Amino acid sequence: MAASIDPNMLTAPFQLTASMHRDIYSAVDPKSPALRVDGKVVLITGAGGGLGYLENTAASLNVPALVAPCDVTSESDIASVFEKGKRRFEKVDVVVNTAGTVNVNGVIGEIDPRQWWVDFETNVKGTYNLFHHFLNTTEGKGTFINLISLGASMLAPGISSYSTAKLAAIKLAEYFDLEHPKLRIFSLHPGVVEAENGCGMVIDHLTPFAKDKAALTAGVTLYLQRPEADFLRGGFVSVNWDIKEMERHKDEILDEKLLKLGFLRAKLGPYGHPWSK
Repeated sequence: MAASIDPNMLTAPFQLTASMHRDIYSAVDPKSPALRVDGKVVLITGAGGGLGYLENTAASLNVPALVAPCDVTSESDIASVFEKGKRRFEKVDVVVNTAGTVNVNGVIGEIDPRQWWVDFETNVKGTYNLFHHFLNTTEGKGTFINLISLGASMLAPGISSYSTAKLAAIKLAEYFDLEHPKLRIFSLHPGVVEAENGCGMVIDHLTPFAKDKAALTAGVTLYLQRPEADFLRGGFVSVNWDIKEMERHKDEILDEKLLKLGFLRAKLGPYGHPWSK
């Protein structure tokens, strides 16, 4: 008999909260009136379904929408997108950056250096390009949600470019938060997302664990643009964590900097690490 696979194996070990979610729930239901973004202009990058899919989706919405192809690694492309957005809507209030690359095609020494660097170009430089032009567009105010990954925490063969690029993107967000405190920024892990209706990335060895609904990320994104989420600013957030449980412990999250990156596991200080022997 084949061994059963636990679909939560890549989710449960990374829980901050006791309650775990893989689908929408009341606090992050995209249909909730409390999460409406009336009057706000939202820029979303990353058209995984292709330009034609985006145009059809935009046409089906009951709100004004603009589709603009771009490469996030190109500063001129990003500048053009913000210029078009501001010309059409006069402002951009929220950026949700879902554009990214996943390079898992070889170990160090085997993968071509140019191919290895692609993840940094997209996931780090692309994020910086977006933030830079968003900052100039919003005059330092607004919300920036950058989709990252728990891959940043992992040490496994073949994912060095992806893991280190995502880790760098999380640290970059902390700098954004430090240097531009009027702007709200979040690093959001979307979970291991299930491909739906032919949309989304499919990685064969992750398919048994891909049980997170895309709508869950949408709901958490809507929550993050609200003032109630301010205690999460600058930090790492997973869609699998329970929003209400985090709210109950927000003072501890802030005081202990629970959602910020650390450095070494050693306890550094003027008297050195307290060795066990």
